[in-house]
Amino acid sequence: MAERPTHTPLSTNTSRTAPVLMIDNTVERKELIECAERRMLAAREMLFTLSSIEIERTIAEGRDLQSLTHAAYLLLADADDLYSAALRHTEVTHG
Repeated sequence: MAERPTHTPLSTNTSRTAPVLMIDNTVERKELIECAERRMLAAREMLFTLSSIEIERTIAEGRDLQSLTHAAYLLLADADDLYSAALRHTEVTHG
């Protein structure tokens, strides 16, 4: 059986030469899940705020909305990667 790599790059890495942001696969599964949950909560709260405001009065430029939705996307993508790493952690530990 092949060994699990110690680090997994986040899917949102944009570097063309080498990944910059990585998940440490050696940490406890609980830590991966807690980190994912923090990102999910931040994205959920950001999107709730956006859904609760009057866009025309609050967002000065279309770029503001684009920046906020991109930040939510990054948080959710990171959370997804962390949950996936936690699932792999379980498979390697118990499987």
